[in-house]
Amino acid sequence: MQEIQRRQVAAQNAGSFLGWWWIWLLVFIGIFWFAGWGWGGYGGWWWGPRATVTAQTSQIVSGNGVAVLDATDKQAYIGHQFQIRNAPVQNVVNDREFWIEANGSAPTLVVLTGTGNNIADAKIGNGNRVDVTGTVMKAPPANEAQNNWKLGSDDANRLEKQGAYIEATQVEKIS
Repeated sequence: MQEIQRRQVAAQNAGSFLGWWWIWLLVFIGIFWFAGWGWGGYGGWWWGPRATVTAQTSQIVSGNGVAVLDATDKQAYIGHQFQIRNAPVQNVVNDREFWIEANGSAPTLVVLTGTGNNIADAKIGNGNRVDVTGTVMKAPPANEAQNNWKLGSDDANRLEKQGAYIEATQVEKIS
């Protein structure tokens, strides 16, 4: 009789272990999944998402004009061709003049030339990004800049101190 009871207890213990095997399987699968792919932003050491670095090309200012805009004294560039892409417009002065900057530099004056080349046609406003092609020109004295381009005294003095401005033959708004 005692032998029968011992076998029944052994069978119950074996059955209880075999009855719980699926729990252990789920735990193993969960650990494997966490290590492989992760969840909730954690784990995924084997095959999970990798951190990627994406460049925001829509915000990168480029072209040979970056050196001109970054220079505090722009007189060394007078007569050079100027081309810049994706420069932010800081301030529209009037229908022919506006200020642009690159990489936190001090704003530089852009003057549109030619007939039919104006800010209204290009639909340029403060904060827009533009491509500019032109030539670096010697800045006039502050009083001349105020008279010719209707600049305020602060803007005219800044222009005179910088020593140069951009005479733009082509300006295109970036969408």
